[in-house]
Amino acid sequence: MTDDTQTTDNERVAEIEDLARDLAQTISTAPPGQRERLREMAVHLLRDEVDVMPIADSAPPAGGGVNPFAIGIPLVLVGGVMLVLFPPVGLLLFGVAVLTMLWGLATVLFSHAVP
Repeated sequence: MTDDTQTTDNERVAEIEDLARDLAQTISTAPPGQRERLREMAVHLLRDEVDVMPIADSAPPAGGGVNPFAIGIPLVLVGGVMLVLFPPVGLLLFGVAVLTMLWGLATVLFSHAVP
């Protein structure tokens, strides 16, 4: 094995490719009935032995979902249809749409004011 601090990414890739070829050759020389089991065993061993750690430098995802203003737009459209078919429900949907759109605007305005 080589020292991790002196090994470049290209050297690591080449070493992994060589080890994978050696492993594949070893599995291929096994009796045909055992090859699938050996292949699965090798994959499971790799998954168990290698610790994958998340990168600490990655930024958290920006934003947090859908703005309520976007929910108000279809409510206005559905409210317009329902106003013709059943006016009380249409008016209710318009009212809910106005409230969600105001909520969405307030969210945008006040989220930029907070540092």
